[in-house]
Amino acid sequence: MTVKALSLLARHRGALLASVRRRVRPPVEPADIVQEAFARAIPAIEAGRVVDVHAFLHGIARNLSAEAMRQQQRWSQWLVEAEHSEQVADDAPSPEAHAAGRHELDRLHGAMAALPPRCREVFAMRHVELLEKAEIAQRLGIHVKQVERQLRHALMLCSRILAEPGQDD
Repeated sequence: MTVKALSLLARHRGALLASVRRRVRPPVEPADIVQEAFARAIPAIEAGRVVDVHAFLHGIARNLSAEAMRQQQRWSQWLVEAEHSEQVADDAPSPEAHAAGRHELDRLHGAMAALPPRCREVFAMRHVELLEKAEIAQRLGIHVKQVERQLRHALMLCSRILAEPGQDD
C-alpha cells in the first residue's frame, strides 16, 4: 500500500466506519465493508480520477452496506442463530434407516460372495471400481462380449439371490 493510500485510510477510516455502523446490523461487520470500500476506491484515487475523495469513499461504502444488508435479508431465512441450532432437523438418516441400509448392503455382499469367481470379479470391477467394459476386458484378457455376458449373469444371479424368501433376517 502506498503512502498516499495509508494517509487516506488514516484520515477517512473513523468517519467511514461510523457511517457504515449506522447502515448495517449484525452479523454484517462494518469493518469489512470499510476495508472493501478502500480496496475498491484506492486504485481510482491513486490514478487521479477522483475529485472528492470523501464523497467517493462514502458512496462506495453506502452501496456496499446496502448490498450487504440485501444479502443478509436474502439469506436470513435460511440462517439459524446458535442458541436455536438444537431445534433444526437433522438430514442424517435415522438409526432405523441406517440399520435397514446396512442390512441391504450386507445382503448384497452375500449375493456377490455367492457368485462364481469370474462373475464376481467382473461385477466388482464394473460396479465397485466403476471401470468401463473395454477396460475390464483388457485387464482380464477377454473380449468385451464376454464381459457383458458375465455382467448379465452376475446381475441375474444377484437378483435371484436377493429375491429369495427368508433373506430378511
